[in-house]
Amino acid sequence: MRRNKFYRFSFNRFRINKFKIIALMLGIIIMASIIMFFPHFFRNTYIVTISSKQVKRKDNKNVYLIYTQTENGDARVFEDTDSLLEFKFNSEDIYGALRINRTYEVKTYGFRIPLTAAYQNIVKVKGIR
Repeated sequence: MRRNKFYRFSFNRFRINKFKIIALMLGIIIMASIIMFFPHFFRNTYIVTISSKQVKRKDNKNVYLIYTQTENGDARVFEDTDSLLEFKFNSEDIYGALRINRTYEVKTYGFRIPLTAAYQNIVKVKGIR
């Protein structure tokens, strides 16, 4: 009898641990998806004048940096990279079409984090002047 109780106890304990592992994995998947989609919730539209452009190589990928000045005089830096979640695959075309000292309406997503060199990514550009 005693041996049978031991087996029953260890089986229940395994089921509880299995449930905890599944819950932990589900939590990790949910947190990873929130972190991945989080910047896409922050969208802005700016009227900017392009002051300079630069191409940087990051993780074997081209990152196009666009230095701008807003209407009220603030300096902002945007990046122009392809985004699978936004179905944006024309970052080279946008970068090539932007001209220095011209004004554009720029639609972006994301936010600026200076410590990690994260910039708002340009989604659409419309020429104004």
